[in-house]
Amino acid sequence: MELVLPRHIGESEARHFLDRHRVWAYQKLEDIRQRSGRLKQSCVPLIGGASVPFQGVATELVVVEGGRRKVHRRLDGAFEIHLPQGSLEQEALEIRHALYSWVRVWMRAEVSSLIDHFTPLEGLEPRRIRIKAMKTRWGSLGPKNDMNLNWLLAFTPPEVLAYVVIHEICHIRFRNHSKAFWDLVARHDPCWPERRFWLKQHGTALLHRFG
Repeated sequence: MELVLPRHIGESEARHFLDRHRVWAYQKLEDIRQRSGRLKQSCVPLIGGASVPFQGVATELVVVEGGRRKVHRRLDGAFEIHLPQGSLEQEALEIRHALYSWVRVWMRAEVSSLIDHFTPLEGLEPRRIRIKAMKTRWGSLGPKNDMNLNWLLAFTPPEVLAYVVIHEICHIRFRNHSKAFWDLVARHDPCWPERRFWLKQHGTALLHRFG
């Protein structure tokens, strides 16, 4: 901390001033250090806080600076994200990239498990699973039955992810939203209207938060 003196103030008077305000000065220094530490630990402006709603549950983000970018889940459930040294703006972008890379691997395994359960029941199976960053859609089915899913489904409740997977699988049989299509969806997810309503109610905010 630097003390700047007006020209008419002598050194002796300045020392007396500093002695009278020493406790205040030290407190301000400590406040600055604490704010700086919190920024380094939890500056995630891109996603709006120091936690993410993984599978619909608030999950802590612990950011560690230094080394190459990697992420893993700790025993307490938190995401520990290791990032290279960089500015806070770069750090926010690095956090998103790290989460995206981790989620794609996790979600592909999760979706494959859902499909393995569904396929024997209806004989429907997508050719390929693609986990992508999608601007407005939660899922789609390509003309060759490639299933595309929004990576942000990892941050919805598990039943919502399952609904979107079932929805896209059912499109293999019905390339429309006819009554027959919805009947097939309902056969495997009777509560699908609740899942759809959840996406309508919370989906836009989720897309904007990670945008």
